[in-house]
This record gives sequence, C-alpha cells and structure tokens, in this order.
Amino acid sequence: MWKVKIVTILSLLLLITSACGKNEHDGGPSSLVKSYTSMEELTSEAEVIAEVKVDSQETITQLNVPFTISLVTIKSTIKGAFKEGDKIKIIETGGDFIPVDNTGKKLKETRMKFNGIDVLNKHDHAVLFLQEFVGPQVEGAYVPIGVYQGKFKVVNEMLIQQAPESEKIKDYKPLRIDSFKEKVNKELHEK
Repeated sequence: MWKVKIVTILSLLLLITSACGKNEHDGGPSSLVKSYTSMEELTSEAEVIAEVKVDSQETITQLNVPFTISLVTIKSTIKGAFKEGDKIKIIETGGDFIPVDNTGKKLKETRMKFNGIDVLNKHDHAVLFLQEFVGPQVEGAYVPIGVYQGKFKVVNEMLIQQAPESEKIKDYKPLRIDSFKEKVNKELHEK
C-alpha cells in the first residue's frame, strides 16, 4: 500500500516541476515504484484480476494533481471475489483537469498522462490487475498495479498492454481475450 502513496507523491512532484499550460501533458519520464517484468509476477501480486467496462468517471484534484475515479462494471473475474455485474471504483493518477498557477489563477484545461499512458476512458473495455487503494482521495477503490503495467485494453477482442515500450511486460504478446483468460487461469492453478 505504501507503493501507491509513493506513486502519488512522485506524480505530484512531476506535475509541480512541469509546465501546466498545455492541452495535453505527458507527465514526462518517471520511474515506477514497482516495475513488473512477467505475467507471472503481475498475476501473483494482483489481489483482483477482472475484465471490466467503464461506466462513468469523475476527476478530482488534490494539490494540483488530477486523479480519475472510474466506476466500472465487472464483466468477469479471473482472480478475486467479485462477480459479473458488480461495480467497483478504479483510481488512477492523471486525466482531464484545470490546473492553477501559484497565484491561484486557473489555467487551460489539461489532460495529464503518466509516462504518456492515458487513464481509462468512459466506455473502455479492459482487463485490470488490481490492488486495493489506500489514500486520502477515495475509499473502497482499487488501483492498477505497476501504475499502468496492470492495465490491458480490449481492442477488437485483443488485449493490448497499456505501458511505454520500455516498461512492457516482456513475456506478453497480444492475445485474444479468451486465450488471455485461459493463460492467466493456468498460471493461477499451477501455484
């Protein structure tokens, strides 16, 4: 849980030290608190692995750092106790917000991305590797592990990693969602 706090602090420092007057802000290069190198590692450390659909979102700002909270519907659960139709909250650093300068003046609306990776968007279909979130922003929410390494968007029934090339899980190749579920289930049962 301390990992989430460190990521939040790193995100805050990154935002404060960068220009905020752009329409889209990459967030610049930063390192992950915990970087995953294999699917086995992701699968092992995730408390929940679920296929989800994003229903709605809100962005909150704390200390000029945006946090997007997505309400998602569980389509299926690969690991964890959630059932199809359950709704949970996902929190991510980044998203659309209106930053303020040192004098309190509002600047132009900006979309902040962490290392160039966007937060989930409304109507997205994804498979997420999650841990329970601990922080002041929201209670009862979950966060993708490895910031974005635990986030795979479904595009034309294929799962696409949402990480910069240098931080992608090396033993993962895009798979159809059904093949992906089989592979992860196999890894879970081999333990």
